[in-house]
Amino acid sequence: MREDDEAELRAVLLEGLLADDEVESLRAAVEREQKGPLDLLHARGRLSEDTLASLRSASRAALQEALVGPPTVQVGAPRPLEPAAPEAEPSFPVPGWERYAPIRFLGQGGMGRVFLVQDLVLRRLVALKFVKDDEPGRVRHFVAEAQAQARVEHERVCKVYEVGQVQGRAYIAMQYVDGLPLHQLASQLSVEQKALLLAQAAEGVHAAHRAGLIHRDIKPSNIVVERTADGQWKPYVMDFGLARAPGEGVTATGAILGTPHYMAPEQARGEVSRLDRRVDVYALGATLYALLVGQAPVPGSNALEVLSRIPTEEPRPPRALAPEVPADLEAIVLKCLEKERGARYDSARALVEDLRRFLDGAPVLARSTGPGYRMARLARRHWRGLTLTAVVGLVLLLAGVQAVLARREADVREHLARRFSELAEHVEARARYTALARLHDTREERRTLETRLEDIAREMRAGGEHALGPGNEALGRGWLAMGEPGRAKEALEAAWRHGTRTPRVACALALSLGQLYQEQLRASEHLPALERQGRRKALVAQYREPALEWLRKGGDVDLPPAEYVAALLAYHEERYEDALERLDALGERLPWFFEAPLLRGDVLVARATSHWDAGRREPAQEDLDAARRAHARAASLAESLPEAHLALAGVEQVALRMGMYGQGDVTPHLERALEALERGLTASPRHVPSLVRKALLHRRLAEYRGRQGGDARAPLEAALKAARAALEVEPNRSEARQALGLVLWQEARLRQARSEDPRALLRQSIEAFEGVAPRERGYDYHANLGLIFKVWADHEDAVGEDSLANRQRAIEAYRTAIGIDESLPDAWINLGSAWFKRASNPRSTTAETDLERAREALEKARSLNPRNLVSHFYEAQVHALRAARSRDSGKDARSALDAALSSYRSALALNAEVPQLHGGVGLVHLERARDAWQRGESPFPAVDEAREAFVRARALSPKQGLMFSNLSEALAARAAYRLELGEDPREDAQAAKREAQAALALQPELSTAWANLGHAELLLATYAWERGPGVSHAREATVSDAATRAPRDDHAASPSPEAAARDAAQRNPRDALAVVHALEAAELALREAVTRNSRDEEALRYVAKARRMRALAWRGTRGTGTLIASTPTSVLPQEQESAFTEASQAHEAVLAVSSRPHDDRLALARLLMEHALARHLADASPGDALERGLAHASTVLKVRPDDLEARALHAALELLRARSSPTQSSDEQERAREALSRALVARPRPGRTWAPLLTTSPR
Repeated sequence: MREDDEAELRAVLLEGLLADDEVESLRAAVEREQKGPLDLLHARGRLSEDTLASLRSASRAALQEALVGPPTVQVGAPRPLEPAAPEAEPSFPVPGWERYAPIRFLGQGGMGRVFLVQDLVLRRLVALKFVKDDEPGRVRHFVAEAQAQARVEHERVCKVYEVGQVQGRAYIAMQYVDGLPLHQLASQLSVEQKALLLAQAAEGVHAAHRAGLIHRDIKPSNIVVERTADGQWKPYVMDFGLARAPGEGVTATGAILGTPHYMAPEQARGEVSRLDRRVDVYALGATLYALLVGQAPVPGSNALEVLSRIPTEEPRPPRALAPEVPADLEAIVLKCLEKERGARYDSARALVEDLRRFLDGAPVLARSTGPGYRMARLARRHWRGLTLTAVVGLVLLLAGVQAVLARREADVREHLARRFSELAEHVEARARYTALARLHDTREERRTLETRLEDIAREMRAGGEHALGPGNEALGRGWLAMGEPGRAKEALEAAWRHGTRTPRVACALALSLGQLYQEQLRASEHLPALERQGRRKALVAQYREPALEWLRKGGDVDLPPAEYVAALLAYHEERYEDALERLDALGERLPWFFEAPLLRGDVLVARATSHWDAGRREPAQEDLDAARRAHARAASLAESLPEAHLALAGVEQVALRMGMYGQGDVTPHLERALEALERGLTASPRHVPSLVRKALLHRRLAEYRGRQGGDARAPLEAALKAARAALEVEPNRSEARQALGLVLWQEARLRQARSEDPRALLRQSIEAFEGVAPRERGYDYHANLGLIFKVWADHEDAVGEDSLANRQRAIEAYRTAIGIDESLPDAWINLGSAWFKRASNPRSTTAETDLERAREALEKARSLNPRNLVSHFYEAQVHALRAARSRDSGKDARSALDAALSSYRSALALNAEVPQLHGGVGLVHLERARDAWQRGESPFPAVDEAREAFVRARALSPKQGLMFSNLSEALAARAAYRLELGEDPREDAQAAKREAQAALALQPELSTAWANLGHAELLLATYAWERGPGVSHAREATVSDAATRAPRDDHAASPSPEAAARDAAQRNPRDALAVVHALEAAELALREAVTRNSRDEEALRYVAKARRMRALAWRGTRGTGTLIASTPTSVLPQEQESAFTEASQAHEAVLAVSSRPHDDRLALARLLMEHALARHLADASPGDALERGLAHASTVLKVRPDDLEARALHAALELLRARSSPTQSSDEQERAREALSRALVARPRPGRTWAPLLTTSPR
């Protein structure tokens, strides 16, 4: 038969449409009639048109793909094969990926190719699996594999780190296991080692079963063994590509996939609905069989033959093929390989325990393989011949014993129910007594109760099938009494499945779901309003609605009281008044029943939240106060119950969110919440929900102190300790891992604020988040991951590294969060902020596109919540950046500046008490001042408005250094404009110094404050240099000459301005020393600024200006005068040449990172003009400074033709060129001088730099 025919025949067999004994006749008909099996069956009326189409598709695709792997298993040395042409190794599909760097190709399977890569972020080796092609079915199957494997948390199961897509290709990042498949090691292993490795692998399979998965494809090649440093072997279960929950796994035709040699009989027959964990037990036995004897249990020449033989043919006993196999181990293997699944081990765990008995030399539980055992097998094989005889005797026998068996079964059930109910009541009573005792460490009592629950579990297992219902009920009630609602829920659901469907079980299930609902609800209190509402909606579906259903099934129970159950039902149905009335009816009848005040507090908190969301502030505050009293009452009754103290802490967290008290001071709420948690942790130091809440509250306290300029180290240390303590108790708890990640992120942010490297902490934060199980990675997970990459990118910006990769990771994380829930504004805000930050990066080539994306994201956030001022804040920043880019490129920036102010004012209308908003207004006004100056208007009105805004911000946050620093910047800007206009800037510059010093007193690490201090000192140094002796003559000459453009006699007897300045400086060097001292103070402050932030644009600008000042005042620094006072020497002194070179390099460095490149080109052009002028005055050639300066000035004029500064500089440089050229006539020089005079009429530039240019003297 052709291969296609075999595939069709197998499809029919798996579908159950063909009996085993019909296979050979159909195969013969195919050969005889030369038609395919499906066509023959259709012609005989055995297949409908729909079934024919479905089977044909399945046989060509899914079923053909399922038969991956050889028909027989080889262990040890393989058989020789014909030499084949070597296949080209596949190339890594994503070259240049910033996250993973390829190392080598590892291999491929039916679904994908696997590469060994280096994780460039977390610096570890990872196995990266890519789907082979982009066919949607494959991709879905591929992702399902990852999700299945990620659900299993066990050291013997290969971990899944990440599932994602890159460049449209799906991938799975997995733990890299540096080992070999189990069958390749078989020849190196002893019998005992083989048994031990299979037992360890079976433990991983058991973990999968506990997670609700059946592997369905266990075989030697899917168990990879790694050699540890100490020489031990460690197996890992791999490839969950066919794993399914029970009841799933049906293909289009109902077929089950797998590898034939290791399929259980029911799997080979395609009995999909019957598959359970025992198919994996069979496969484990088949794997051990192959390891022990070197071949599969049921051989066959092709896959179809194997499938047809598995249900009927018994495997040969292993000892018949390998006599060295111990008899006990053979018994274990054959028990796994039973045709009837009920005769196999009930679970992989049971198999593990029997293998351990074998390894320990203890008797195994597997049945004997003697004559009686083989006779039973013979009977099953020839059951038709024995059936008639057996039935006659059985009917007679059953009639006599049926009544006895029924009565005995009822007695057993009644006894077990009574026994386990007594055990549950004992645990419940002891737990309540413990809770009601005075506050003390309850760990000893808890250990006692846990031991008691373990005893109940053992007794349940020993009691057999009838014990599973009442035993699980007792376990569920016990765990519920001990405050473990998750474990209680699992046990109670098992009790219900096994027939114990009593009102008490239903009520206990409702209580456990209700507690889980409350626990998760309190954990979401720190979230913003809309995000919290979205989270609550998900929790309602997951916990509250099922709790309501169980409550309605509960009926009448003695405990809890009927009034409490009715109140609980009303609470979950959001009938808060009715719930409170029911609790009032209960009154003080049961004073020890602490659950009543706990529920009352929960109801009041829910109603307070409802009032608050509707804008009813006063009723919300009243309900919150009443909730605090109710929870305090519960905590006073149950002093040693951690949940009562956790609930009290939750009230403070709600109050903190609502901001009802303290005028913005969060400290009282945080302190009261932490005090309550400490009492709860005194009672139960390992109570994970309390530890997680403690970590998050301390993180919030650290954040608050950091914003206020306080010391955040102590709360951060407490937060880290609490989060790590929670993970010690429950290493896989997602809330604890995310709490640890957030705390590490918070510490990284504070380290970044101190200009320290936060990346080590950020790596730890990412590792903490990656420990969260993929199935639990919701909106919060991805939104928080985006924040981590944001801080990483911000740090890279600060130190001059390329931040675009991490900025993109942040953007991707926010987009993933939005994909999970697009109704929450916070991820939209963070996405807009990320686009804005990327647009601000000088390396960005898509700034305008990114700014538009930022605007769209922020507009979306604002539409979701118009009262969220953060969206207005970032929207204002987007407009401000657009304005700065427009102004720098010669466009009209005024509309964008107006839009920025409008956004800030919208935010201030929502809350005028936020200092950052006033600070943003001030920064916009400073940009308005630059725009006015560039257009030839007065900058002072805008500067004064900036100063007023910064004063308001400082008043609102008097402990935050940044507010003082911003005010310093405004005062320094005012001084700089006055200096440019020839006015005395000292009053403003001294005020700027004072504000910068005040900022540094609060935050010594604040780089912007150091930069502003350096700027103020630099302005004072410049003014001291500008006003030196003889300058008044030079200033007057500049102004009058620009106004009158009167010709001068080159040979007049009166001294030139530069000669007067030189003579005066030689008479009084004291002013030069003032320049030196101020300049040294400026340079010292600027060094501090750059040390703390080497990418601070403003600091780098001030450094460049300081270098310029040192070059200009070079003579002054020597104590003999100034640049203009120097005597012509035909060459510029080498030290001064070096000073100009250093200044030029500093300006070039600014230009390389500039967000205002044309402003900085002008600054460089001015320096080059001054350099050329200095050479000219020294009777030296201007050199390349002249032409470079002209080139920069011309570049600016192309985009800003009306820029007054650019026009003046260009004219000055043209004049210098005319004077320096021996071929230029005096008339040409005069025309150039007149052009400069006209440029300076629009904006007079008094001072030493410009004076020599306007004199008729060439020097």
